[in-house]
Amino acid sequence: MKTNFSYFVLLLMLTSLVGCGSKEDQVSESIQYINQFTNQLLGKVSSKSSLIEGIELGQVFLNSEKAAFTKKIALTKNTNRAQVSDKTMKAWQKAVVMNLKMVEDLKIKHISKALRNPKLSKALNKLVKDYRDILQK
Repeated sequence: MKTNFSYFVLLLMLTSLVGCGSKEDQVSESIQYINQFTNQLLGKVSSKSSLIEGIELGQVFLNSEKAAFTKKIALTKNTNRAQVSDKTMKAWQKAVVMNLKMVEDLKIKHISKALRNPKLSKALNKLVKDYRDILQK
């Protein structure tokens, strides 16, 4: 009887370790995903000769991928810090800050054009706000 209980405890411990690994993998995948997503978004913005067209294309991309992006972010944000290493959690936080900064920097990069064009300013602010809202909610 004692042997069966020992095996049960060992099995339980091994199962919990496997669970930790999958959370590590999940967060690592989310880091790659957010990096790729942001690069695609920025690529859409810069792909057109007209900045307003690029921003609108970026907004269409964000809207079309919003559900998947939000889901991926939520899964990682809801991960308990005890389920992943400090290194992985810091890498996630760094990725969020870095990617948010890259999108926010669009406003700085194009401020002179946005000040002269209210339509451009509104579209740029909406794109940045929508992206930020996904990451921060």
